[in-house]
Parts: sequence; structure tokens; C-alpha cells
Amino acid sequence: MTHSHHHDHSHPHIHHSHNKRILLLSFVLITSYALVEWLGGRYFHSLALMADAGHMLNDSLSLFVALIALYLSPLKQKWLALINGGSLIVVALGILWGALERWQNPVPMLAGSMLVVAVLGLLVNLLVAWLMLKSDRENLNIRAAYLHVLADLFGSLVAIVAGLSAWLWNWQWVDLAASVILSILILRSGIRIVRQAIQDLHTVA
Repeated sequence: MTHSHHHDHSHPHIHHSHNKRILLLSFVLITSYALVEWLGGRYFHSLALMADAGHMLNDSLSLFVALIALYLSPLKQKWLALINGGSLIVVALGILWGALERWQNPVPMLAGSMLVVAVLGLLVNLLVAWLMLKSDRENLNIRAAYLHVLADLFGSLVAIVAGLSAWLWNWQWVDLAASVILSILILRSGIRIVRQAIQDLHTVA
């Protein structure tokens, strides 16, 4: 009897630390590569890369929330979600503003280098999605983070299409179009998170 009680008690703990390890590793991978993409976007004059970095930041924040949620009270989780949603809106508006400036003052993109960074971004996303398949997706925060990572695979593909278009046919405008599409997706995600967090905070209050 004592043995079975001990077993039941320890299993969730093992599960908890397994989830924590996967979330932490995923968070480090995504955040590091979001920074690489952002710098790559600035250096190679690609707004699509910078927008994909913003999209990866979206994942990064979602992973961070899932990680912190293992330790925080539900009320603090709601406030954290509100801050995350707000920061995504700021990132999206920043990229849209950059697209407007780039449209008025075009700068030639270094397509080959940009393409390498975008392809590596896709590989990082695939690796993180594979890692998260091994975690407990019954947990709502973890499932949300997993869905964010899957959505970012689309962001990486959009950036790759933009890079290929510029590299093969010198269609620089595709980069602008891709950055606008991705920033609108980030904006929608941010607004949805903020709205949900405000609703949840009202419920708690």
C-alpha cells in the first residue's frame, strides 16, 4: 500500500521535470534563433526575416509562459499573458512601420545569405516541434506553445519563399509582402492573447 502511494506521488513529479526540461530547451533554441534571424534581417536587409523573428518571439513568449506557469499562481499567469500579448502587438506594429519605410526607400536585399538564415530557422522550428511531441500536451499552456511552434513553421516557409523570389527572379517586393503578412498574423495573435487575458482577469476579479 505504502509502495503504491509513493509510486503515484512520484510519477507526476517526473512528468513535471520532463516537461520543464523540454520547455526550457525549446525556449532557449527558439529565443536564440529569433535573435539570429532578427540580426540577419537587419544585416541582409530582409524584413521577412525580421518578421519571422517576431513570429519566433511569439513562440518564445508562449514557451516562457508555459514554463513559468509551472510555478505561478493562475492570477499571475493572466497578467503575464497580458504583458506578452501587448509586447507582440508592439513587435507587429514595428514591423509594419518598417515595411512602410522600406516601401518608400527600397534597399536591395542580400537574398542568398537571407535564404540560408530562413532555411536554418525552419530546421530549428522542426526540431522544437519534434521535441514538444515528447511533452505532455494535455497541459493547456504546453499545447498552446506547441501550436505556436507549428504556426511558426508557416512563418519560416513564407520567409524562404521571399528569399527564393529575390534570389531567383530578383522580386524584392515579395519580402515586403511576406513581412506584412507575418506582422498581421503576429498582431492578430497579440490582440487575441490580450483580449483573452483581460476577460480572464475580469473573471478572477
